[in-house]
Amino acid sequence: MRPSGRSLATQKEGIAGAIRDCGRRSTRGTQDAVLGPVNIVLIDDDIIMLSRLREIIEKNSDLVIVAACRCATGAMLAVQHYLPAIVILDVRLPDRDGIELIRDITATSEAKVIVFTAALQEEVIVSVLRNGAEAIVFKNQTASMLVSCVRKILAEEPWIPRPITTRRGLSSRAFGDVKALSPREREVAQCAATGARNKDIAWQLGISEGTVKLHLFRAFRKLRVDNRVALGLALRATSRDSEI
Repeated sequence: MRPSGRSLATQKEGIAGAIRDCGRRSTRGTQDAVLGPVNIVLIDDDIIMLSRLREIIEKNSDLVIVAACRCATGAMLAVQHYLPAIVILDVRLPDRDGIELIRDITATSEAKVIVFTAALQEEVIVSVLRNGAEAIVFKNQTASMLVSCVRKILAEEPWIPRPITTRRGLSSRAFGDVKALSPREREVAQCAATGARNKDIAWQLGISEGTVKLHLFRAFRKLRVDNRVALGLALRATSRDSEI
């Protein structure tokens, strides 16, 4: 049964009322029309920060902000409505825990989440990465850093910024035991943590790409991590602890 015009209108009004829709769709040249713009949803309770982020990101002709939200409720509606490729959010939100929101976004959509926030404690960094975020960029970093991160994530390359990997507060206690890795698993994990792609690791180590994926899967499971950023943190924390 088709929904009535009134019910459709009501649904649209609900979405518009819950999110701050930027209302911009791509009307650019032929190349962008073929490739399509990259739709991005922003989530931050600071309206000034939302405005600044929009200004920074939309300087890039292929990146389009389709919605800017100040609460988790509006954020979920925006993600469901616009199906963005990227969601950029602050984990500190007024109406809900940001880590729970990351988990819901990644569970119900194909959007890749980038956390853009102030300094975080060790356990929060680990939790953010374990619950589905692809990357963390801090608000005291340059604007170009965030755009670079977006492009890395879109290219399915790991984003491992130095401010995270060099944090002295991170310890191996937050992860699984790196000693449980086989020599080959650790070798593959170390290559992956530097940002190398699977095919490059395979060529470098003289193994198949499928074998690389298998070693990474086992390393992720043993270290209790879900992505390469967390993998890099686990390896670095273990190395630092062994030096103490």
